[in-house]
Amino acid sequence: MKVLAALFASALLLSGCSSEETSSSDESTVTSTVPASCEIEGVISAFNEQVEGSAYVPTEWQPSEGTDLKAALSAGGIACSYGIQVAEVGGTILWAPSSDDLWAERSQDWIEFGQTEIDLEGFEEDAAFIKQEGTSADEMHVWTINLLIDGVWIQVGATFLQTVDEANPILEAAIAATKA
Repeated sequence: MKVLAALFASALLLSGCSSEETSSSDESTVTSTVPASCEIEGVISAFNEQVEGSAYVPTEWQPSEGTDLKAALSAGGIACSYGIQVAEVGGTILWAPSSDDLWAERSQDWIEFGQTEIDLEGFEEDAAFIKQEGTSADEMHVWTINLLIDGVWIQVGATFLQTVDEANPILEAAIAATKA
């Protein structure tokens, strides 16, 4: 429980929306776009359906080298957290334009850290990876999906999700945000 609280507190304290660190990416593979803002009504609604009272939680990012957060922001992406900050419940979504090199590099790290490839039913993703580690039926201390769809890398991480089916509305909202 202490590990869960520390992990989620860290995520929320470092959460926010920023794209200050940018570099060029292979724009020819991008057919969708990274949202320009974290205040996305569809995403907020999807989180609120799972955790009533959820809101966008703005905070400055301070990414460490070698992390997904650093890679996403450096590629011109954004990272946004949603949930109930005082209760340490919620999740974070990363959106980044994805070149083949970025996806290959990150997916190698995900595999090394125990993520497995998955075919998300009902989605037309190019590739997806999932990591699930739980402490009980009510809490997960690690739950992450990385997916590549229409040239955009989307990562959804949350402590309250138990299954892909529970994540589907959030995944759908995250994907829809790239079409707006």
